[in-house]
Amino acid sequence: MTLTNDSNPWWSVFKQAITAAGGKLAKPEILASTTDARFMRELGIPTLGFSPMSNTPILLHDHNEHLKDTVYLRGIEIYESVISSLSSFVEAS
Repeated sequence: MTLTNDSNPWWSVFKQAITAAGGKLAKPEILASTTDARFMRELGIPTLGFSPMSNTPILLHDHNEHLKDTVYLRGIEIYESVISSLSSFVEAS
């Protein structure tokens, strides 16, 4: 299980990146059927996954799956913040 509290420095960086981009995190949960992260966890690799699609109905693979253009573009900004923060983080040794 990946810790989602401040004892996990990666969680702290992730949470800060979401906040810096103006995003909000919901209560962490494991959505085993919607992510391949389960395979990483099976190997013992701590894994965080998220979706930047706020205020969007869950229509995964539905016949009318869609995403509003503004939500898509906002998601890109959030991913930029997360990727920049996580890729530049150096964990204390």
